[in-house]
Amino acid sequence: MIDGTINRSLFDLPQTRAWRWCCLLLLLCAPFGLCQAQKNTASVIEISGADDLLPLLQTHLQIIRLSRDNPLSPAELQRLVNITPQEIKDLLATEGYFSANVTGSVEQQAGQLLAHFRITLGKPTLIRHLDLVFEGAITQDPARMAKLRQSWQLPAGSVFRQVLWDAAKKEALRALLVRDYPAAKLTESRAAIDPENNSAQLLVSIDSGPQFTFGALEIHGLQRYPAQMIEQINTIRPGEAYSQERLSELQARVLDTAYFRSVFATINPDPAQANQVPIRLDVTEMESKRLGLGLGFSTDSGARGQIKWLDRRLLGHDWRLEAVLRIDQQTQLLGGDLYFPALQNGVLGGFLQGWIPSLGSSIERTTLTGTELEKIRNIARLSTPSRNNERVLSVALLADRRNIPDAEAISRRALLAGYSYVLRRLDQPVTPRAGYVAGIELQAGVGGVLNQDNISRVLVHGIWLRPLGNNWTTILRMQAGEVFGVHNDSVPEDLLFRTGGDQSVRGYAFGSLGVPRYGAIVGGNVMAVFSAEVVYQITPQWGIALFSDIGDAASSRQSFVWKQGSGLGGRWRSPVGPVNMDLARAHDSGEVRLHFSVGYGF
Repeated sequence: MIDGTINRSLFDLPQTRAWRWCCLLLLLCAPFGLCQAQKNTASVIEISGADDLLPLLQTHLQIIRLSRDNPLSPAELQRLVNITPQEIKDLLATEGYFSANVTGSVEQQAGQLLAHFRITLGKPTLIRHLDLVFEGAITQDPARMAKLRQSWQLPAGSVFRQVLWDAAKKEALRALLVRDYPAAKLTESRAAIDPENNSAQLLVSIDSGPQFTFGALEIHGLQRYPAQMIEQINTIRPGEAYSQERLSELQARVLDTAYFRSVFATINPDPAQANQVPIRLDVTEMESKRLGLGLGFSTDSGARGQIKWLDRRLLGHDWRLEAVLRIDQQTQLLGGDLYFPALQNGVLGGFLQGWIPSLGSSIERTTLTGTELEKIRNIARLSTPSRNNERVLSVALLADRRNIPDAEAISRRALLAGYSYVLRRLDQPVTPRAGYVAGIELQAGVGGVLNQDNISRVLVHGIWLRPLGNNWTTILRMQAGEVFGVHNDSVPEDLLFRTGGDQSVRGYAFGSLGVPRYGAIVGGNVMAVFSAEVVYQITPQWGIALFSDIGDAASSRQSFVWKQGSGLGGRWRSPVGPVNMDLARAHDSGEVRLHFSVGYGF
């Protein structure tokens, strides 16, 4: 009944016999037309003569993109063949080939449609003349203008390429914006191309505007903490020449205090107010007190539980207390660090201005490779606020008691002065793909009241990350150290060396490479570890790794024996850092061990 009603209403609309026959004919033919439209023939796209520019065309040509998705009908293929030569010419022009000749054709071949494009590149367009013009205050600095012209990325005589043309203008402007001239702007940009002579004339005009200087610091967003806390670590002085690097340094210094969730340092680049422009610092404060609970697991120490207490206004002062209780299958630790406000200009003539004093203390009990250790650490430090160029001066008092079954317990202590320097140059702080970290630690103590003998200790370490193409990353790691002048039974374990484990020589248990003693393993005076790893990113978040580690810890260089571990691993670029799952084989024993870790251990 319903179908009949629909049919009558359809044919009753126009009351003419001709219209009814037309409607009927359309209904009968529509399925055949749809079938015919769907019977598209597979097509093949060929390009000859493009040489090294073929990947560029394969990436951007519309006809190639559409043919990958669905077969093209003959009519659609012919339409695309008609417009593609101009597309090819436009793409080749971006690489400096403005006189290229392109022809396209369609042929039937082995039941397929073949679209063939023949390219004659011609000669590339060379830059015949470059005119880089400066206006504004920079005209008073001929040396700066000469340096900018010398560093221009597309000089006369080179092949004109659109990507380099855009990059060169951007870099020349950026060089002014980041130092002295934050109001600089591009006033004219022209590339005159002569296809007949295969030449180009470039004109770029940049107005630097006035030279800016820094003024007073204006802080916004403070409620819990005093402005003095930030002013103490601000090393920018009124009248100093503007520099984006100096703003970034101030931003990092304030953020590293751990009192603020976010920090943004900016200025208003108004050319009319260039002299001593105020520095605006927008901050978002952290809560003053926080209790943190954590659970974790690692193949080095097993399951772990942690309680952490943070007080950023201890006893109403600008003192920050970080206390922690941590328990795992090998270690029980209770400790804390107390950080004080940064030193002022008057300390040691300003040499240590901005350095942050702190005190640390902890007690720890550890059971590792048959050795039981009870430790006490006390340390006083002066640290620079910058982590990119981190320096630390310290005085440490260490004491421990070592117990090994079937051996007499021994107590050891040491008082040492120390200096460390760490250089960090990474593209990202949490999940880096490129850059390096290098550091050195020096400690020394004089024999006498606390030290049994004169003692000195050196530790150097580094890690280097380098991407290879879009999907590969190489990671090289090195660590080496030595304790001089004493036997390993006469200094606390924290000054000695062990290796083996997740961030060391994989394939060996944590701390298992050291000095054999009474059936246990103790720390040695000498240590070295080298590691090479290559990671292939399957997706932006997931990757696989092939690695090989080599190293050892021993009582002396003469007894040092290289131990090697190699294997395969999985990588996940998580929000908290690289998560590593490794299956490694120890070469000397053949034992296979699973390792799990987070981060690179910077």
